[in-house]
Amino acid sequence: MRISSSLSLLSLLALLPACGPTSREDAQRQATWAACDYYAECEEIGSGDGKEFEDRNECEVKSRDFFQGSWTSNNCPAINEKGLETCLERIRSTSCSSAADFFNTAFFVCGSGSVCQEEAED
Repeated sequence: MRISSSLSLLSLLALLPACGPTSREDAQRQATWAACDYYAECEEIGSGDGKEFEDRNECEVKSRDFFQGSWTSNNCPAINEKGLETCLERIRSTSCSSAADFFNTAFFVCGSGSVCQEEAED
């Protein structure tokens, strides 16, 4: 099943920070995968009325653009590992039926104030 293989990949990616600090680009990539897994689970990818994205590729492009715009080099010099993990977990658990839950996840839990920090920790 495609979702379970994506979740396995995300689980593996979640372990990578133990090898060193997560780069902003890696964090954006992880968040993009988690977001598109969320959209797939909520049946928001595919053709038809009311779908957010036509296919997985469109989801990845738009989600990556969102996280690149949210976590820029100016406002996100380094990634807070705990904040990133909280963001990824929250994306996975956000309700498909609650716009307020989605908004809170996207803009507060996964915002630069929660995921970013001034400099890398040693």
